[in-house]
Amino acid sequence: MCRLDLPEIVQYSTHLRLWLVNLSYLKALYGPQFHAFVLDTVQQRLLDCGLNTDEILIQGDFVLIALKQLSKQNRFERTHPNALAQLLGAALECDPITQDEHRIYLHTQMAYHYDSRQYDTDLLHPPTPNPCSHTHPATLAAWHKVWAKTYRDDMSLAVRMLDDLQTGMLVLAFQPLFHLSEHHKSKDFYEEALIRHSSGTDYSLPEAIAALERLGLISRLDRSVLGSVVKLLSTQTTLCLGANLSAGSLQDDLWWQDLFSYLDSRPDVAQRLILEVTETGTIAHKPTALRLIAQLQNLGVRIALDDTGSGNSTLAFLAQTHADIIKIDRSILLRARSPGQPAHLLRNLVNVCADYCPYVVIEGVEDETDLELVRQSGAHGVQGYLLALPTLTPSWWDSPALITVQDAVLVRTQFYPGHVPQGYGFGF
Repeated sequence: MCRLDLPEIVQYSTHLRLWLVNLSYLKALYGPQFHAFVLDTVQQRLLDCGLNTDEILIQGDFVLIALKQLSKQNRFERTHPNALAQLLGAALECDPITQDEHRIYLHTQMAYHYDSRQYDTDLLHPPTPNPCSHTHPATLAAWHKVWAKTYRDDMSLAVRMLDDLQTGMLVLAFQPLFHLSEHHKSKDFYEEALIRHSSGTDYSLPEAIAALERLGLISRLDRSVLGSVVKLLSTQTTLCLGANLSAGSLQDDLWWQDLFSYLDSRPDVAQRLILEVTETGTIAHKPTALRLIAQLQNLGVRIALDDTGSGNSTLAFLAQTHADIIKIDRSILLRARSPGQPAHLLRNLVNVCADYCPYVVIEGVEDETDLELVRQSGAHGVQGYLLALPTLTPSWWDSPALITVQDAVLVRTQFYPGHVPQGYGFGF
């Protein structure tokens, strides 16, 4: 592998910084030989995109790409740096890296880095390790074997789900939420898009999603689902749809800028989109998460806090997000039904949530007893199997084909090498 000396690349005033987020984990778990193979694969994929070896510096967990040098070459001269950064990140993330029995997906983050004359590799490393539930290799001690097995099991699940995403095996089902009238449900509020497998699978989708969250790989799935939902909203002009978004995806990634630009140009789409933030994942940086939520709301997107009562949600976070909708998890409903529980348990939680949010929904209503408890609680909306099952063939969809989740990363790679269109947008 070619690695340049630092002075050869820092002469350029601006460059892209690509962080190979899970590289240190891979070295700790799979050994130095696989680690070297991953780095060789990284360089080869960048070369396949049209870069030259003198434009790339690999330093630790980071890859630096000289923008000034690229701008002199015809194949990149009309490519916006944001589009180029996402293109290169997609090229690295799209396909799994396989050697012998090892099969993994890379997790990358792209950023700009200016004034490289002051460049110091130590400053590029964040003060804390990758924010996921796995402990960083530097802290591993006696329980290394337990951690290693957990990580490998998670990666195995994640690989299977990302393989299915890439090959078009994941589809969307839709379940409506209803406004709750005095006597029963009234007309539906919006429909929540849910991930399903097109032909059945021998692994659990919720467990695979949880593994993606723990590994820090959930963003690929989230932006794929979100892109597919936004595309539906752009063509089905009377629809109002919700898309789940892990709290772990609320971090500074360049793809958010494409979404913001698109929604700014299509306020009719933004106003019919509800993002359901699921707090089963960890928020990497709360100020960033709150800023992204505020930007989405400023564009007209409504924010729902999903699974409230079962995840990492706190009253402080409810207050800071200024959410438009709070969805109370079914586990709270089940607790309210349990013998010995105070009758006002659910009503008290609804009242607390209503202090922070104008619209409270209770999920998981499966029988008339559930529905009666929801009515007594004072909730505004309801969702559950009693009222409507998730369906792969909603009434507004007139095609016999199922609605496939389009892999956002795979879509990106269709434009390389050197064919990123000017102004390339959010998967359209």
